[in-house]
Amino acid sequence: MGWIRVVLLSAFVLPALAGGVCDRPLSVGWDEWPPFHYLGRDEQVAGYSVALLNQAAARLGCSMNYQRLPWPRTLQQLRLGQLDAAMQALKTPEREAYACFVQGYSPTLVQLWARRDRMARWPVRKLEDLGRLGHLRLGVTRGDSYGDTLDHWLQAPPPSVSVDVGETLDGSFRKLQLGRIDLLLATSITAQREVARLPQSPQMVALPPKWLAGQAYYVFSRRSVSARQCRAFADALQAMRQDGTVARLYRSQFAVPYPER
Repeated sequence: MGWIRVVLLSAFVLPALAGGVCDRPLSVGWDEWPPFHYLGRDEQVAGYSVALLNQAAARLGCSMNYQRLPWPRTLQQLRLGQLDAAMQALKTPEREAYACFVQGYSPTLVQLWARRDRMARWPVRKLEDLGRLGHLRLGVTRGDSYGDTLDHWLQAPPPSVSVDVGETLDGSFRKLQLGRIDLLLATSITAQREVARLPQSPQMVALPPKWLAGQAYYVFSRRSVSARQCRAFADALQAMRQDGTVARLYRSQFAVPYPER
């Protein structure tokens, strides 16, 4: 019976230890980016990333204070330590200098989107094709990372490619629909939600290529959040991955199994 006493003791000790992880509510930057984070019908922040972070915080006895901010401002305040955390960030060397990254279990695929009535004009099968199709206006969203390969390519695109930097993804989709840009880079799941909100004509479609941009992470400011706190969130999320919580949340949000690869 000794092992039973040990298990029972652990069940009471762990929450007590967890309660010491946060000595104050942690501020989390967010903006409309469904289905990962958005304002729900009850006027509360909702979405896959929010639900996952809230469950991890609950396991640690922490509370989160969500603050709606544009993504560039969120990154700036993280760097200055004026904001504690953010969600759905891709890892870049620049961001690693001021933020601690915690895997959020959200694989990120990037695709090119076009108007269906013009997609025959853009027979893209690989990244190199973009420089072989004549003048091309390519839309991206300010502050977004598309993974190492695409980010590096965007730093010095072919002369025939003009990069149009939009402030928001929905604004860029409107440009695409109006013909002000030719193609748009966007993450797959987020783009699908934005497309569903657009007028049905002209129709938006994804081109065949897909790039794995990597995992999206939770990021914690190195100036305002301790390394111990960051490790605690990493451990909590890993435990949620192992006990099936992540898979259940993913399926409930996206109606498909969690992609293992």
